[in-house]
Amino acid sequence: MALLRMKGVQAEAAGADAAAVEKAWTLALARAARDEMAVALSLQDFRAGRRTLAELVEMLPEPALIAALDEGTGEATGCVVLDGAVMAGMVEALTTGTVTAGPARRPTRTDAALLAPVLDRALAGFEAAAGEAGLVDWARGFRFAATVEGGRGLSLLLEDALYRVLEGEVDLGSGARQGRMLLAVPDGRAPVVLPKAPEADARFAEDLAAQVAEAKVRLDTVLLRLSLPLGAVMGLQVGQELALPRADIGRISLEGMDGRKVGAGRLGRQGNLRAVRLTAEETAGMAELPALRVEGL
Repeated sequence: MALLRMKGVQAEAAGADAAAVEKAWTLALARAARDEMAVALSLQDFRAGRRTLAELVEMLPEPALIAALDEGTGEATGCVVLDGAVMAGMVEALTTGTVTAGPARRPTRTDAALLAPVLDRALAGFEAAAGEAGLVDWARGFRFAATVEGGRGLSLLLEDALYRVLEGEVDLGSGARQGRMLLAVPDGRAPVVLPKAPEADARFAEDLAAQVAEAKVRLDTVLLRLSLPLGAVMGLQVGQELALPRADIGRISLEGMDGRKVGAGRLGRQGNLRAVRLTAEETAGMAELPALRVEGL
């Protein structure tokens, strides 16, 4: 008997909360429409419930303006959805001052930019009313963040969790336009807090530096850049000698694998090996022309 009595109390509380949410959201929308668009808006056939993200995506009308909401953290956590007919009527009210009957249409970025202040005003009013009614799960500072392309985009943007969903039929302009509207917010989740950046690991940095220091880097020594006609280059044969009249072993260019010059030196020997002695960089006379390169000296 006690269990049944407890369930009855919980159901009564849930019903009271739903009624308070309906009143707060309906008044917030009506006032935002009046103040921002100078048009009458009412919400009818109100339904509140909990839905998974997959179920929420299945509920989306087509076409529709899907506005992602955040809580001031830069992370989308909820959404407002206006079907194409209501969205077109609201834009018409903002641009022409009247609402006429017409077909639904797909939203544009201009539509989203025009309606963002209306939605933010409604959300601010809803937040204030929900806070006064003690509905802390709804008073979370939700505001317009960005538009989303379809249900697939919404499923990729939002967290796969449970959502509180408010759904109703909007009447705009005293019957001139009618259509569906959805509001979805996280179900009782704590306010989003961005994760704290981990402290830098000095040992990791030292190990990384040691690994990088041991990495091998290839350098090419360029004695001379020589420009030849394509036909001459195509006719080169193994063993053929090329005259290098301007070559100077005292002016060697050191280049990386991307062809960028990183140093200069002069050609010499160390024991039985050819070597390059690094010198102050000399850029004069080093023509930056695409040509034949003599490498690997």
